[in-house]
Amino acid sequence: MNRYLLEIIKDPEIPVVLDYDGVLFEARWYEERINMRDETPESLLAAMQRGENLETQPIGFMVDWVKTLRNDLYILSYMHNDIEYNYKLKQTARYYPCIPPEHVLMATSIENKIDHLERIRERYGSFIYIDDTHKALMMYENHFGDECKFFHVSSLYV
Repeated sequence: MNRYLLEIIKDPEIPVVLDYDGVLFEARWYEERINMRDETPESLLAAMQRGENLETQPIGFMVDWVKTLRNDLYILSYMHNDIEYNYKLKQTARYYPCIPPEHVLMATSIENKIDHLERIRERYGSFIYIDDTHKALMMYENHFGDECKFFHVSSLYV
């Protein structure tokens, strides 16, 4: 694990905010009936109603690692609709029971994640955020500056 992350995460007063897809669960798109090229809001909703893009598996290392943390834990994920939110809530309860349901936060856009992160920062003064999207990490780091810490998920595996 990244030495700096290993050091700061020891402080249980700093919450850890985790992205869902690609961090806690595998990032998967669709079964054979829909692909990313054909995605429209209508086709996405229909695919979710059929259960596509929802049945993902937890990343085993993350299931084990999260159990070791003493920090307050949050999941912050961009979600398309309540169908996706309810499914992710159910998956979190099953595989990450130490994360309270009220700490599973639904962002309605990538930018809306900033609003949620602002509220977490107001409550705790700082946070650690782990995501798998470099562009998003850079945007959030530029917004929050040095008081909050941002890591790519690959930092956990070095």
